[in-house]
Amino acid sequence: MNHARLPRLLIPGLLALAVAAACSSTHDTGDYVPSQPGAMQPDAGGKLVAEDEACAALTKAEADARSALGCPSVKRDCPSYIRPAGGEGCFVYDQASIDGCSAIYRKFTACGDFDLHPCVIAAESQCTEPTMGEGGAAGAGGAAPTSAAGAAGVGGTPNSAGAGGALN
Repeated sequence: MNHARLPRLLIPGLLALAVAAACSSTHDTGDYVPSQPGAMQPDAGGKLVAEDEACAALTKAEADARSALGCPSVKRDCPSYIRPAGGEGCFVYDQASIDGCSAIYRKFTACGDFDLHPCVIAAESQCTEPTMGEGGAAGAGGAAPTSAAGAAGVGGTPNSAGAGGALN
């Protein structure tokens, strides 16, 4: 056998093998691990409750669930614990959402679940922003035909006209 022809025969065979391997239909052999959900917010639809009542109910539900699992307790500062970020004290909270978070807490199986899957209750703003009226018209300056003795008018406040100038 001519050994010089061996590489010429071997190269096309290796190329065919590489192409066949690239087009194979093999799948990954590693386990499929789906991603875990983060924060949860149960559906709303219940009566609206005051902030103090909502915060007390949610912190109690969490404390009870932590105790049942043997988890360390945590101190929650009401009402900032449940307020939307940057919110003022003018929110009311949905009772169905609070009950939903309580049910979620009871389903936790490990202490880390409280950090991995925080529960957010539905809030509704009751805040009323002050309405700003349009500025009043400026007062007319006083008239003094022979001297500058007239006083200038004063500008108005929102929704009221300014005062006119007076003659001296």
